[in-house]
Amino acid sequence: MDENRTLTAYLTYCELQKNLDSKTLKAYRIDLKQFIDQHSCPTAITRGEMEQYIEQLMERYKTTTVKRKVAALKAFYHYLVYEEILKHSPFEKIQIHIRQEILLPRVIDRPVLEAIFSAAYAELKCAPSCITRRNTIRNIAVLELLFASGIRVSELCTITCDNLNLTNQVVLIRGKGNKERQIYLASSPVIDALKAYSEVRIPYYENESFFFLNRDGKRLSEQSVRRIINRYTNLAQQSGHYTPHMFRHSFATYLWDTCGDVYEVKEILGHSSIRTTERYVHASFERQKSYFQLCIQGKISK
Repeated sequence: MDENRTLTAYLTYCELQKNLDSKTLKAYRIDLKQFIDQHSCPTAITRGEMEQYIEQLMERYKTTTVKRKVAALKAFYHYLVYEEILKHSPFEKIQIHIRQEILLPRVIDRPVLEAIFSAAYAELKCAPSCITRRNTIRNIAVLELLFASGIRVSELCTITCDNLNLTNQVVLIRGKGNKERQIYLASSPVIDALKAYSEVRIPYYENESFFFLNRDGKRLSEQSVRRIINRYTNLAQQSGHYTPHMFRHSFATYLWDTCGDVYEVKEILGHSSIRTTERYVHASFERQKSYFQLCIQGKISK
């Protein structure tokens, strides 16, 4: 068997048949290439050798990384059996017990969020030119939408004009696996920000389908969104590194604090598993513990 050719065929199958996104395909490629480089003949690997490889992974990587790598291997061997390249998968009789620690999502504290937004709105008031003003209006719309909807940065960058209905305050999101979900935008600041950006955007790029654009009229990149956050974090003189995904975590945690319905949070965030959503329950509980501990120590005045 030509391992590289088989791997290429499998990744093509994942892309066309399983409709996996580019990030998942990249992770599969890295994880499987790592395995193939260590085992020159993956079709001849025994159950014992596979168990030994998994033990090595557990010694080197975090639990979430090990689970991802093992899942990639399982799927790959399932494909080999499906294509009749192998009769049996080495995973058939393996019992894997990987302890999953609870990794609490990193949340941006409200004072930091307020400082970031204040810096953005302050920049808008002092914009020295029409171009700077238009870019700042777009940046504010990006920040407001990230926090008001909890969408992933990749989802934000691929929103089209047709996906937004500002009259009904609804945005259509195409998430992982091309799954669609609708989010109601209940915050008036985000609606105002999106309308403001729509008004300055339309005269220049009305034929471009993507809603958020860079200065060249092309789709705004994920890296550009990260730079926007870094810009206002620095202007607000806030220490620490904040990412688009931390806006998502913050939205989800504050939403859980408000509604307390884990299934509702799951649907809004577009999670495929309830276990992923349950992390925000733990995060909220930990925040409550910290708050009460500070109260007891007298660091928070009533």
